[in-house]
Amino acid sequence: MSRRIPIPAELGAFASATTRVPWFALVLAALPIAASAETKLVLQLHREPQFEFAGYYAALWQGFYQAAGLDVEMKPGTPPGASPIDPVREITEGRAQFGTGTVQLLVRAAEGQSLLLLAPMFQESGAAVYYRADRDLSLDASLFAGRVGRFPASNILDLELRTALYGEGTDLEKVKSVAMEPGEAIDDLAGRRVEAVVGSAWELPWLARERGVLLRASNLSSYSAGFYGDSLFTLQRLARADPLMVQRFREASIKGWDHALQRPDEIAARILVRLPVQVPVSDPVGFARYQTEVARKLAQYPNVSLGLSNPERWAKIQQRLINIGVISRPVDLDAFLYKPATVVGQDSDWPVSALLAAAGALALSVIASLLWHRRLRWSAAATAASAGIRGTPDGWVRALTSRAATPRMRTDRLNRLFDRFHGLFGNLAGRLKLSLGASAAPPRRTDLNATLAPLEQSLRRRLPNSIDCRFSLLPELWPCLADANAVAKVVRDLVAAAVTDMPGGGDLVVGTRQYAIDDDAVVELAAGDYVRLTVKDNGSGFSAESLESIFDPAVTVRPVVARARVLACRLGGFARVESVEGIGTAVHLYFRRADPSGEIRQQSQEEVSPTRAAAA
Repeated sequence: MSRRIPIPAELGAFASATTRVPWFALVLAALPIAASAETKLVLQLHREPQFEFAGYYAALWQGFYQAAGLDVEMKPGTPPGASPIDPVREITEGRAQFGTGTVQLLVRAAEGQSLLLLAPMFQESGAAVYYRADRDLSLDASLFAGRVGRFPASNILDLELRTALYGEGTDLEKVKSVAMEPGEAIDDLAGRRVEAVVGSAWELPWLARERGVLLRASNLSSYSAGFYGDSLFTLQRLARADPLMVQRFREASIKGWDHALQRPDEIAARILVRLPVQVPVSDPVGFARYQTEVARKLAQYPNVSLGLSNPERWAKIQQRLINIGVISRPVDLDAFLYKPATVVGQDSDWPVSALLAAAGALALSVIASLLWHRRLRWSAAATAASAGIRGTPDGWVRALTSRAATPRMRTDRLNRLFDRFHGLFGNLAGRLKLSLGASAAPPRRTDLNATLAPLEQSLRRRLPNSIDCRFSLLPELWPCLADANAVAKVVRDLVAAAVTDMPGGGDLVVGTRQYAIDDDAVVELAAGDYVRLTVKDNGSGFSAESLESIFDPAVTVRPVVARARVLACRLGGFARVESVEGIGTAVHLYFRRADPSGEIRQQSQEEVSPTRAAAA
């Protein structure tokens, strides 16, 4: 019959507490995930439900918000004839946490509201001057010959019209303005009360078609207005209080828009079935299909990354609003525009981080508990042995009390314990990274010309008519070490960013070349043979200050360039940017030439240091 080894009451109480440590640690470590799963949020839309907000509905219906640990309720905007709902007021007064709005958000920020613009989902606003097809009007002197329907000055459409006319040097006093309310435009055009109105591409052309009124349009974005369309926003204080939640909401929303624009018919059908039709049309199905085309055009999808926001473009918009007297003092754009890299990092790994934190806390607490129990047993066994307690297994007592064997035994067992946990949680981390797409493909032998050639036609189809795109691919180009899929994506993003910088049109060149760099020629670069990929535009170009920080994700004026540089360095190459204000910008990505023998030598990040990827 075995005998119990006596343990002091104080130690017994503490040991009992330590057995609960792993479970307590697990609960604590899981708290971020549990809290996120209970985060209830309201998204306030600024207009009635329609495909204009399809991405947010897709994020809700496809479970993207839920997967990000968010419980989201969407509140529709103002239906026709109802009292207006102000998303900014809803958020500042705590009835919502996120909202949608137009460039008027910049005006509200100038009025003192601490707003944070998270992502413009549409690169264009869709505002245009519409006139009957039997008239030839534009924003020049011919516009004065006809009566122009104007909405109240607070309306975003009238604000865009005034900005465009000012940019053309037109005296607003000379415009024969006719006051009208939203919803009256088609009736006034059909009844010839006015010859032109400023309207939105979301409804007016379709409503005119149903009334049998043939219209022409003069796009305001072609007259240097260049306003963004609908944008997602929140409060700055919310982003400071819970930056991770804000990032997750933004990313889930963008993912929803990507889904909606990839499957527009599917989402449009669900909107028709699940949401009431607010716009009075005789063919709701045809109208929904029409709006899917408008959404893709205004988002410039897929040529432009969803949510892309250019600080320099916002600065130009702000100056135009100052010019017409809408803004009296400039907004701090650094505070107004969201910067993912400075808030919680460029890549979202929150599920990995949360789970690894839980696993790490659990592992440490388990180890602490086991070591404490083992220490108690060692201490008790030694006490029993010294006191001459009989019935204790001799081998166990000797192993724990022997001066020679005990330290080694403790060390070996501790090492095995750590190895066991390292293997367990190391594998867990690896599996989580892989499952969430955090792993990066290694460089492999790639033909850049073969990668770029298929892009040419798809890019040309999506570029505005004002952009002349030319591919200049060097024949018999060296194979290089790259990732074809990643390179194709970054080229599409670079092209989209270049187009955004050329609102009035211009020339765009995508080309390849090859270079041999030796130590004597350029000492700061790793010597060797390189294949160069270039995306060049003749847009507005960057200032010296902007060019100096072009690769800094926190402040860059063209974020896609910073991401392109990260890609090039990961693949063992480097990046350079040349830009002159008023002339244009060229982004060069250099990739190592693949070994002619077919062997791939992977170059480490240490061999191509970040300093070698500085802007030229």
